Amino acid sequence: MSGLLDLISNFIEITGNSVVDTIIVSIIGVISFLVAFGFVGMIFDAIGKYDSDVMSDVHWGIRFIVFIVLSGICIGIAKLVKWLFSFQWWIYLIVFILFVGIIILVYLLKHNHSKKKALTNKTTIIEEDKKIEDNTSVTTIDKNHCPRCGALLVKRHGPFGDFYGCENYSVNGCRYTRKFK
Repeated sequence: MSGLLDLISNFIEITGNSVVDTIIVSIIGVISFLVAFGFVGMIFDAIGKYDSDVMSDVHWGIRFIVFIVLSGICIGIAKLVKWLFSFQWWIYLIVFILFVGIIILVYLLKHNHSKKKALTNKTTIIEEDKKIEDNTSVTTIDKNHCPRCGALLVKRHGPFGDFYGCENYSVNGCRYTRKFK
């Protein structure tokens, strides 16, 4: 058995160290055998074909094929892992991920800031509308001042004619208007 493992580990070079390669191939072999044995057994138990001598030979043949395929896949994965750590490409990958992460973070922060600003303006307008609705019974406010923010009302001209508008329209977005009489 050890001669077979030595032959396989000499044929399949993963790390370059024959002792380590023999250990890796041994572990891969045991895992592949256990998975192949259990997997094929479960399949034939589910099918219900496991009692004859012919099926026993078929079981072992399929187990051998599954064992070889799984071993090949596992050895390929081991070689890939060795290759991945054989040079410093991962440093470039980390730098790339950080760079993309920073770009995404800046975008999200900028986008959230504009959302919060829009939400704050909308909330402020709603709160001002509520204040006006609450103060409708007490309309003794100076007619030359905005009831929302207290700024002066300025005569303006729009597509529907003249009106009074708050002078804070461009400063804080107060949209109070009153018909020109």
